[in-house]
Amino acid sequence: MKRPLPSLEDSLRILRTTHTKRMPKAPPPVKKQVQPLLKSLQTRFEQMDDGTGKLKNRWTEIVGESLSKLCEPVRIIKGRAASNKLGAGPATGGALELRVANSTHATLILHHAPTLIDRINLFLGSKTVERLRIIQGPLAVHSKAPPIARPKPLSAQEELGLQQSLSDVEDEKVRKSLLLLGRSILKRHNMKTP
Repeated sequence: MKRPLPSLEDSLRILRTTHTKRMPKAPPPVKKQVQPLLKSLQTRFEQMDDGTGKLKNRWTEIVGESLSKLCEPVRIIKGRAASNKLGAGPATGGALELRVANSTHATLILHHAPTLIDRINLFLGSKTVERLRIIQGPLAVHSKAPPIARPKPLSAQEELGLQQSLSDVEDEKVRKSLLLLGRSILKRHNMKTP
């Protein structure tokens, strides 16, 4: 059985009394929600990656002091597996992405590329890196701790004066302990006064 359509007055009354809800706003994409978490995890676990973190930690030792000031490793791009008729072959070596401060440094790095690749492969393993990919950008500032000041040994006069001042101590263990303490105090005093 068919229902009759409402009249014009009934339609207006229904529309005035019935309130519809607005469509809810779409949530932001998942990528935007997760991106801050991923960035924090990336910085936290960067040391456990494919080798880039290891390279960053020991970069100065691998390439030398002068080249480490000109460039820094960014990431290792894995090589693709070679395809043939029988299926996928062994993976080829990847590329190491290096960041340099300016283009003049890039030409110097390219000049030293074979040596750098050999040193990097010696550190990471054979044929890990086959080529370098250079990008230009600001280098991260590495703050190096100042070298630790080593205390100078005591002069013969200071040592003799210390031993003479402790000659009247009878207990051998106490005398040795006081000698060690006196030496450390005198060394510390010598470090403060240039």
